[in-house]
Amino acid sequence: MFPLSPITERGSHLELFCSLGKKLYPYKNASHIIWTINGNRIPKENYIIVNDSVAGVVIHNFTYGEANVKCYVDFPVEKQLLAHTEVKSGFPPQRPENISCINYGGQNITCSWTFEKDTNIETNYTIIGSKHPDLKDQFLNYTWRSKNSSRLWNFSTKIFYPEFCIQLKLENRLGKAESSCIPQRSEEILKLDPPPVKVKKIPGVKKMLTVSWGGDMEESKCQIRYRNLMQNDLKDTHIVSNISLQNDFNLTNLWSFTEYAVAIRCIVHGSRFWSEWSREQKGITEEEAPSKEVDLWRVLGKCQPNGSRQIHLFWKQLKENESLGIIKGYRIRCFTQSNRSQACAENTTNKLVTVQLTEEAYLISVIAYNAAGDSPEAVLTIPSCSEESQDQPRVVMLNASALNEQMIVEWKTDPDIHSFVIEWYDVLETNASERSWQYVKNASSWIFQKGAFEQYKCYNISVYPVYKDEIKAPSSITTYFEEGRPSHGPAAEVENIDKSEATIKWKEIEKASANGDIINYTIFYRPEGGKELGKTVNASLLQYRLKFLQANVKYTAHIMASTIAGGTNGSAVTFITNQLSVVEIIFINVFAVMVMLCLITFGLLWALKRRMLKRIFWPKIPHPKLPEMIPGNLEKQLKEPQSEENTVIPEIISILKVGDHDKRQLLDFEDCLGQTKVTEEGAVCLHEASGSGGHEAIKPLLQTPTTLGQQLVPAPVSQQPPLQRSEESLSEHCQKSNHSNEEKQDQPNTKEKTEFNPYLRNSVHTREFLVGENLSFSKKTGRKKETVPGAPCRSSDNGQQYVALDAVVL
Repeated sequence: MFPLSPITERGSHLELFCSLGKKLYPYKNASHIIWTINGNRIPKENYIIVNDSVAGVVIHNFTYGEANVKCYVDFPVEKQLLAHTEVKSGFPPQRPENISCINYGGQNITCSWTFEKDTNIETNYTIIGSKHPDLKDQFLNYTWRSKNSSRLWNFSTKIFYPEFCIQLKLENRLGKAESSCIPQRSEEILKLDPPPVKVKKIPGVKKMLTVSWGGDMEESKCQIRYRNLMQNDLKDTHIVSNISLQNDFNLTNLWSFTEYAVAIRCIVHGSRFWSEWSREQKGITEEEAPSKEVDLWRVLGKCQPNGSRQIHLFWKQLKENESLGIIKGYRIRCFTQSNRSQACAENTTNKLVTVQLTEEAYLISVIAYNAAGDSPEAVLTIPSCSEESQDQPRVVMLNASALNEQMIVEWKTDPDIHSFVIEWYDVLETNASERSWQYVKNASSWIFQKGAFEQYKCYNISVYPVYKDEIKAPSSITTYFEEGRPSHGPAAEVENIDKSEATIKWKEIEKASANGDIINYTIFYRPEGGKELGKTVNASLLQYRLKFLQANVKYTAHIMASTIAGGTNGSAVTFITNQLSVVEIIFINVFAVMVMLCLITFGLLWALKRRMLKRIFWPKIPHPKLPEMIPGNLEKQLKEPQSEENTVIPEIISILKVGDHDKRQLLDFEDCLGQTKVTEEGAVCLHEASGSGGHEAIKPLLQTPTTLGQQLVPAPVSQQPPLQRSEESLSEHCQKSNHSNEEKQDQPNTKEKTEFNPYLRNSVHTREFLVGENLSFSKKTGRKKETVPGAPCRSSDNGQQYVALDAVVL
């Protein structure tokens, strides 16, 4: 490849050529050569075919600082590298301008120059120093090489001439350039070194500092620069010029007990260059008595019943330009306003003092002092307890708002009040010394300086009017400088859970975590697997009754507290509604109690009035009276073998369909009848066998004149149930019975047919009397017929059997 390692002017066209070589020429030609630059293939339209073995490439507008150009021969599998070279670009040197030299302290010379454009390639720099412009009598000829443009050159020499010239030559591969020989004068280019400086105060002399410096400055002039370090503002820097022929200077009209920084620079007469500023030296002026009284304020305690109260006094530290020295302490004096007698005296180094006073009005003075003297007296009036309670606020329409990171307070008051005290503090701060205040005159608004308030804190701002040197009752307002979301949400609790209602309660967020004024609370609640619902309530409410809930369902609820900046959710709480409401539970309990009371009452009545209740609910139902039997015939039939037709006892017993208990009693009754002789004891046996009152009608059985041998054939009676019979049917039945008795005399056999009646208690059977052929009653017996007392149907004169009322009606 040729040319090898070329250097071209940046932005120009570059031509490169590549040869195949003798080995490849028989097989390939120049058309198979490929060019790349920095790995990127160059388009074929830039290729040049010189002959069969040589090809070239043209790179237009070459702007690379350095580039790697390669040529390849094309092969089917992989192209083969033929050659490569590094190409650099730059600019030819230009004529240097603005050549100037500086002689530092008469020992070193430094020259500098400027170029319109850098070369960006290695360039040779040659500086030539000569006594004459035609470069004769050269005392300096020095050459160096630099890739970057060199704009500064230093050299040391002890040979100085009043006048000499400096020439600069430059050369690289793209061209050459040189300057003319620039004349220089040693007096004009001399630059002194900065002098050493000292600053001190003169004892007993106020507001003055003495500045001194070293070195031989007979043929030079100097400047002094000083500034107040308390102000820390370079605009307040003062310069004193044209100081000559001396090595010290007094700075006057300074602040007392103030630190200053002082620096000096000098220049030789006839030179163009000032020396550099010396290192700053500091000095403090003498102390002086404080020039201003302390900024005094107070916080009044409550008047106690015994007439005493606490007064908290505090004041701001004086600034350095006001204290004019080191404050060593404060003197506090208290005087009654009535007779100016001293009530308290105290010396302290603190900025907060608490004094115990009575309910009278007082004057309190505070004086700050240093080594040089006392400050003016600061006086404050303390009203009496009665004046404080009767004083009414004179500041109206107080308003506070934050705008552009500043707090603005506006108010209106009486036109004769021109002085005010603005007090502000964090409402959560209990220490009185943390309060801030500011005296304002001839204003109805105040803009606080930045940084006086912090975000998310609630401040109490009060405006006190000052009238005739007395501080009157204030007007106050609480506000936030900047509000934010609450730090945390309220914790919820659920009470009084019912079937469809529940009460959710929460506590008010403490002021330190609210980060603003709470404007509302939002209750969010959601049934399990359902949609979340919400209800917003006023900030004054701390509980809410949720209604229209689903019964026996699990709910999740939480409370969100909101300020104007946004809201924060509290912790969630879960609860399950009841399956029954309170009213339903009370009704069920009342009903159960009433049932229990009824059962207990009935039990007590049963225990106490069992027999009476038994007669009411289970009345005794007597059996109908059996026919009269003759004792002789009864005894005879008891001795004779009884046939099934002539058996009296079974027919007597068959009248009733009884239970087990009654069967046992009837068996006893049969045993009694089984005796060979019926006596009075037999009658007793029959009575005992009857047992219950339901069978007492069997008692007179043995007393009847009829014999057991006579067959009882009942007469036919109506088959209607006894409960459906009226009194008329009963009377008709009795008449039929009397008539049947007359027929029974002619009928030797009488059979009794029994039938069960379900309407009778104690399994009593109703009966129909059938007239038998063998049934006959003697009319000649003349025996008195026995009757059951109270029976409705009575027997006739001829001894006809009757039917008892109890056998028909319950």
